[in-house]
Amino acid sequence: MLFRSFIFRWALVVALWIGALFFLPPAHADENLWGYLYGTDTLPKGGTELYNWLTLRASKGKGTYRGWDEMLELEHGFTDRFQASFYLKGRSHQISGGALEDDPDRDISRGLEFNGVNFAFKYNLLSVYKDLFGLSLYLEPSYSRIDRVSGERMDQFGLESKIILQKNFFDDQLALGYNLTLEPEWAKFKSSGERERELEVEHTFGISYRFAPKWFVGLEGRYHAEYPEFKGPQEGAFFLGPNIHYAAEKWWFTFTFLNQVAGQPPTPGRTRNLELEEHERYEFRLKLAWVF
Repeated sequence: MLFRSFIFRWALVVALWIGALFFLPPAHADENLWGYLYGTDTLPKGGTELYNWLTLRASKGKGTYRGWDEMLELEHGFTDRFQASFYLKGRSHQISGGALEDDPDRDISRGLEFNGVNFAFKYNLLSVYKDLFGLSLYLEPSYSRIDRVSGERMDQFGLESKIILQKNFFDDQLALGYNLTLEPEWAKFKSSGERERELEVEHTFGISYRFAPKWFVGLEGRYHAEYPEFKGPQEGAFFLGPNIHYAAEKWWFTFTFLNQVAGQPPTPGRTRNLELEEHERYEFRLKLAWVF
């Protein structure tokens, strides 16, 4: 029932935004070509965007596992090179049938709940349109209330930083991008009082090609690793998958599907060569944005 309600929500939101194509007045959109990879663009001074992010993380190779993440983001350009954002976050889980390797008896079906807030700051150093390549720096402090994997209650603070690179070709018809992300996190779980700290490291890359007016198709790759106690890596996974992006003059959407193709260490008794304790087998992300 929970899964159906979210599918209905996705279908309704997509229908409303696609329908809006026929009614919206023209404006320039600072659209995202990728779902997980960040581009170097920033909003122009005085520009504002409202985003809705919907992410589904599915399958642990056993039982039922679905984790939904929803974010509402308000983004504003303070100069032509600097922008800041505010996020409200929600999270829900459906877990049963021994889906979690380290907690096989966990059985929850929980609807969308408030998960905390983020702030983000992005500064563009080199323009992808005027310089040899684009370069931006990104910083995002965060607070979360629900564990990403298990759904346990907690207090977690993180500080995500990114180096963002982008290069365009053929009058911006083809775009290549790369992000290096480092995020230390500190958490305390409410039920057990256990404290946890770790460093997350991520390499993300992508390509996007404009194959028709307003339409782009692309490919994204993502390697995510965790370093408990800021030491050696414990779990890492590589994801790869396609995306599609549509940009109207006042709004845009991007949909990305990622499939885990390799993981270390593999989870015993699950799918061969995949890490399914801290990562899922599939990820889906839909981003919708309106430009003011």
